[in-house]
Amino acid sequence: MEVVAAAAVAKAVSSVYYTKRSSDIQKKQTKAATAAAEKEYELQRQKTQLALQNEQRNNRNLLAQQQSSYKAKLGASGLSQAGSGQVVLDAMQKEHDTEDNYLTQQAKISLQALQNGINETKTHNLLALKQNKVSRDTNYVNSITDAGYSVGRAVIV
Repeated sequence: MEVVAAAAVAKAVSSVYYTKRSSDIQKKQTKAATAAAEKEYELQRQKTQLALQNEQRNNRNLLAQQQSSYKAKLGASGLSQAGSGQVVLDAMQKEHDTEDNYLTQQAKISLQALQNGINETKTHNLLALKQNKVSRDTNYVNSITDAGYSVGRAVIV
């Protein structure tokens, strides 16, 4: 009778130990996956911002070249920058500003998509951690209940 009770308690303790160990491993893996996803997000965010800055710099340089070239043509032909020449220069600037706004909006959309992806990953991993905890706690309760039931049966018999 005592052997059966001791075996039941040993089985419960063993079950709790292995459940905790498995749970800890899953928790570490989930946290590592979240950290890796955050690192990847940060890398992608930096790459996106760098690409935007490079494109904007190239566009500013191109605008400056175009405007300088146009001003030189006006000067060479003896015309001033006032009047229609200024309208053309203003149109170049407006086109540049429109392109710059477009690039900025595209970068924002890309960054928001990245942010949504990392948020989804974090939510998924948080849910996995919670499910892991519920499963572990359920196993604890079941192991203790089974041990108590086995000890009770051993005492009655």
